[in-house]
Amino acid sequence: MKKVMGLAAAGLLAAGTASAGTLTVANSDMTMGGGVTAGYFYVTNNGAGQNTDYFTVSNFVIDLKGKSGIISYKASFGSVVQPDLLEGTLSKSSSFGLSYGWVTISPVEGLSIDAGKLTTNIGYELYHTYDNKNYTFGLVWWGQPVTYPGARVNYSVADGVDVYAEYTQDTAGSVFTVSPTDAYAVGVIGSMENVSYAVSYFDYNKTKNLIDVVLSTEIEGFELGLNFDYQWMDDTAKKALQNAGATSIDDTAYGIALYVSTKVDVFELPVRIEYVNDGSATDAAGNVVQATIAGETYYGNGIYGIAGDSAWSFTVTPTYRPSANTYVRAEFAYVSTDKKGFSDDKGNAKDSRTVIGVEAGFLF
Repeated sequence: MKKVMGLAAAGLLAAGTASAGTLTVANSDMTMGGGVTAGYFYVTNNGAGQNTDYFTVSNFVIDLKGKSGIISYKASFGSVVQPDLLEGTLSKSSSFGLSYGWVTISPVEGLSIDAGKLTTNIGYELYHTYDNKNYTFGLVWWGQPVTYPGARVNYSVADGVDVYAEYTQDTAGSVFTVSPTDAYAVGVIGSMENVSYAVSYFDYNKTKNLIDVVLSTEIEGFELGLNFDYQWMDDTAKKALQNAGATSIDDTAYGIALYVSTKVDVFELPVRIEYVNDGSATDAAGNVVQATIAGETYYGNGIYGIAGDSAWSFTVTPTYRPSANTYVRAEFAYVSTDKKGFSDDKGNAKDSRTVIGVEAGFLF
């Protein structure tokens, strides 16, 4: 599962993007931004028949936004790679098109309504690789919502404290053979002294529910972030597992990600450490249950879908920023699962994966 976060609007993460320019089109002003990034990466245990190294244009993005009276809009177009630690073939990119976009109506001060293809308010990591301090996306990110069509109501209850409620047609939060038809979420985003926070509840129809907490602050030159998820299955998903022969179902999961970053002049050293506890559904013989539908096999590997009961990861990304809108960064990332969920180029099962590489970016 892939995802995008909307927490940048709340100031929870400063990615160092360049100042955008202003265009005049059809008697309206719009602001344009975006970026182009590319890199080379080496990946171990990427699957049978897959390359172990690749060159990639990880982002070619154009962002547009504008406002007239009570109506405003925001849209992002491009071709995007969202490389994560669990999925193989990390060089795969989307075709050029709309990544997300919505129109906002602000009828009174403090109240706004967004409608379109939304970015989620769940999680710490953002949509494009250049929006994050690490190139690869993490384990906790893997189990969270992405973009989805829907509508969101936002209300500012106090200075720096916003609440929201949304209804969406997000079908990405599948569990085993069950996919949701829609979802809803509520939450609060704000700050208290020098700590920014976001607390959200997200409910996928028929598959799973999650509570997400994001905290961020800066202490003596260190930027600190924490993302915690607690998730549990709906009865429909559990019933599908039981129908497939499951006699033991672990229907809860949690994940925690810690982000630490420090800067010295134009150099930055971000580190991410994660742990996920997932569990699985097994039959009377202790085997993970599975089902094949239309030629595709589904496994009862819990909510995050990792192999075994748990996984952890470590990522470090030394970064050089020669100017406000350019960067070059290297990355070392390692993920380990307590059972063998990866495979090498010969198809041999493995319990870990390593990613090593470099990415350069120009933001505009």
